[in-house]
Amino acid sequence: MDKQKRIAFFHEDDYCQREILPLTAKNFCLRQMSEIDDFSQEHQLESGLFTDIFMRENSPHGIEELGLRSEQLNEALSYLPPYDLVETGYSSYREESEATCGRGNGYEENIFWSVNESGVVNAIWLDIEIAPITMDMWRKVLISLGKIAPVLLADWSCSLCVDLTNSSDIEEYVKEKSRL
Repeated sequence: MDKQKRIAFFHEDDYCQREILPLTAKNFCLRQMSEIDDFSQEHQLESGLFTDIFMRENSPHGIEELGLRSEQLNEALSYLPPYDLVETGYSSYREESEATCGRGNGYEENIFWSVNESGVVNAIWLDIEIAPITMDMWRKVLISLGKIAPVLLADWSCSLCVDLTNSSDIEEYVKEKSRL
């Protein structure tokens, strides 16, 4: 009898919303987050809706400049089960997200990464919700990422930039997000 495939899904809107970037991108991220916050205040209606959409610029320092490979991420995150297939889409529409890998425990407990044709990781993002029961797991994931390479977490959803080589920054982020 065949083992059932583990399949992960991420909504297309969540792609790189909580993105791992090299530490060299920190100033860019902080500047973009400030622009996003200003734009949001300017374009938010009393109802909570927005009158316009802000389009983030691409970072001048992408994760691919670190030359990471899937094998490094798989080894560093081996305590999380791997997915056999990663899908993306919206509503009920699903399609395979080719050249995308993932590890995790299910909804809002996943890390995804994609690779280019040379096998170099060109994007890393998190499907993350920190609750008391997942705090230890996320702390371990973030610390593991910071040990692989000098990286940061750009949490675009709440304008937080976290140095993943700094354990006190990670702890502060985990505590802050668990309160939201």
